[in-house]
Amino acid sequence: MLKHYIKITTRYLFENKLFSIINLLGLAIALCIVFFTFLYVRFELSYDQFNSKADRIYRISIDVKSATGTVHETSAAPLANELVQNFPEVENAGRFLLDYFIVSKDLENFGEETVAYADSSVFSIFSFPLLKGNIATLFSAPFSLVISETAAKKYFGSTNCLNKTLQLDGEHTVTVTGIMKDMPANSHWRSDLLLSMSTLFSFSNNQHLHEDWKRFGFSTYILLKDKTNFHQFKQKLNAFDKKIPIDHKLSCRLVLEPLKDLYLRGSSRGNKAGATTKGNYNNIYIFSFVALFVLIIACFNYINLRTALSLKQAKEIGVQQVMGATKRQLTIQFIIDALLISSLAFLAAIFLGIISFPWFNELVGKTIIPDFQTFLTFLPPAYVFVLLIGLLSGIYPAFFLTRFKPNMVLKGKFANNPKGLILRKSLVIIQFVVFTLLTVATMAIYKQLHYMRNDHLGFKKEHNLVIDFHYDERINGHLEQVKSVFMDIAGIDQVSFSAYIPGRPNRKFSTSLEGENGMTETFQSDVYFIDNDFLSQYGIELLAGRNFSDRLSDDVRNRLLINETCLNRLGYTNPQDVIGKRFTQLGANGEIIGVVKDFHFQSMHKEIQPLTLQVAPGFFTFLTLSISTQDIATTIKTIEEKWQHLTPGLPLIYSFTDETFNAQYQAEERFAKLFISLAICSISIACLGLLGLVSFNTLQRTKEIGVRKVLGASSVQLFYLLTKEYVQLIGIAFLLSIPIGWIALNKWLESFAYRIDIRWWIFLFSGSAAMAITFMTVSFQAIRAALTNPVDSLRDE
Repeated sequence: MLKHYIKITTRYLFENKLFSIINLLGLAIALCIVFFTFLYVRFELSYDQFNSKADRIYRISIDVKSATGTVHETSAAPLANELVQNFPEVENAGRFLLDYFIVSKDLENFGEETVAYADSSVFSIFSFPLLKGNIATLFSAPFSLVISETAAKKYFGSTNCLNKTLQLDGEHTVTVTGIMKDMPANSHWRSDLLLSMSTLFSFSNNQHLHEDWKRFGFSTYILLKDKTNFHQFKQKLNAFDKKIPIDHKLSCRLVLEPLKDLYLRGSSRGNKAGATTKGNYNNIYIFSFVALFVLIIACFNYINLRTALSLKQAKEIGVQQVMGATKRQLTIQFIIDALLISSLAFLAAIFLGIISFPWFNELVGKTIIPDFQTFLTFLPPAYVFVLLIGLLSGIYPAFFLTRFKPNMVLKGKFANNPKGLILRKSLVIIQFVVFTLLTVATMAIYKQLHYMRNDHLGFKKEHNLVIDFHYDERINGHLEQVKSVFMDIAGIDQVSFSAYIPGRPNRKFSTSLEGENGMTETFQSDVYFIDNDFLSQYGIELLAGRNFSDRLSDDVRNRLLINETCLNRLGYTNPQDVIGKRFTQLGANGEIIGVVKDFHFQSMHKEIQPLTLQVAPGFFTFLTLSISTQDIATTIKTIEEKWQHLTPGLPLIYSFTDETFNAQYQAEERFAKLFISLAICSISIACLGLLGLVSFNTLQRTKEIGVRKVLGASSVQLFYLLTKEYVQLIGIAFLLSIPIGWIALNKWLESFAYRIDIRWWIFLFSGSAAMAITFMTVSFQAIRAALTNPVDSLRDE
């Protein structure tokens, strides 16, 4: 019996090749998208789950509150030891401090941004398996180094590198004391080079850092003992806040964040190196819903076309009923149709997935699918899911096609049943609601990205080449001479030094400024250390006062510039009023000499924060060169030659300011590319379904068209007849999509401190695009039907 059912289904597929291909292709694409989305969501939700003790690991950070607001800081060095000593619930505590170095091996140099100082206890807290080395002695001395497998092969060619050495910044020799497995890709932070924490404290300027509660930057993690009462521990922790020895004008609050929540829900806390990563829960929801929409559209296509084809099969069904076929047998036949089509689509989806997974990995910027064998792992449950989809898609057509009486079907009244028409129209409306929403969302996403990259940022980011010399004394000790060398190069207009540049993380320090009421306000301020030429080179506008001057020696460390936001937080309304007010910062005392216009030194995800700027030569690590020539390649080659002469052995690590600033939006750019890819697939599937439905409806109205042409109807009138129904459906879908799209877009844009306004024309454009695509899809069939010879149209079987 089953063989008979399959034979009938196969015959049905070959007799209706166009509709079968549309169904198979649409469902295959949808299944492939759903599978990719499932793997993506699964990967995003798996961050830090590889740690065997993940349920008991927490990050403890500090929120610092002052008169100017709350700053989400990392933590200070002494916190870890204090927690172990004062809280019996804490089994262990460990710290990381992210940093970057120029790492040298023989004559090769590498700029490494995945370096971290760490306590040996991190190996007891996290699941970072050691391949070689003794955990008890790993970090027993300063300048000890644990490296990953990848780093070992990169620097030494193999993992047999215990007791071998590397150079940091050309002056510090570190010894390899352990080799660990690579940290998994789904870790919220990654490092290939772990230095002993005592290395940090051994540097001359950091010898008291382990006692300093005012210097942040450490990521502190604790491992709670098993069966610890979390709520009681949190209450005890809250009481400990007041014991933190920080400035009396500041208040601190310890923030406890579960390890499993850090990637998606953890608060953003500044780090000066690029080893941390942050996810977005909204993206998971968005991709899941889009994938669901794509699948629903593909299923709707099947239901739509299958019920439409019932008009063609009506008499066949009636004859089968007259010959004794039961409703149960017919129902099974139609469900087998759906199951067989979904099975064929499943095979096609596997093929599409295998050939496209490298592109998908590149699109999301992560190795979500390492190889095609990943597909084999999920085939059994995926096939069960596909059969369920096929079953659900086939249920309605099965019951719809078998509930009519044979005498009514054979009289042709089946074709005029209004319920089938209502269903098909409803499904078309739903498809184009989704189409319009995806089009609106795609436009809004790209407008927001364009706004963040190209809106007035308050500084000039074009044509600035930035060299990171990592505090090298050969540069910092001869600033004016270095400037002179590069100013002599044709095509370089300006040169400046700084510790930070827009788009790169900067540090915050405790700052005291005299407020409008005469009281001194103390708060955590973002700080820029710059030279006298930085403002003019970056085009940062002065609102009041003066810039730093190389002719005034007192400007070094004793004078300060602040931004507009800082001015407003202090209570001033007139920038001139703050000139001459006193400040204290990093042990320096002096007066404010000017106010700069606000500029976006961080991404537009964040509101502009209070910023102070001072001249501090010892902190410089960036050299910015403004290039005016069009022959950039030749200019860079000349810069390289001068660089090797100035700093032999130090690699030229450079980037352009616009690239650095835009790199902050890589996650949004990947999101946009992935979203538009899904949107295109969804729109394509919807158009395929519409094409199939239009083709079949046109086929059903062949004789009607012939009669109308004989009676004098023009081609334009016939085209209008065949398209007006779809125009009405698109109009209804457009009206339904407006409130849904408006609410959804506003929700997504809430994550940006600076964002676009949602304009009415975005919806109008999307509706027009839907209408245009509908016309293009419908026109071919409509025009062909309108131009057909009525004699051919009226010819009977």
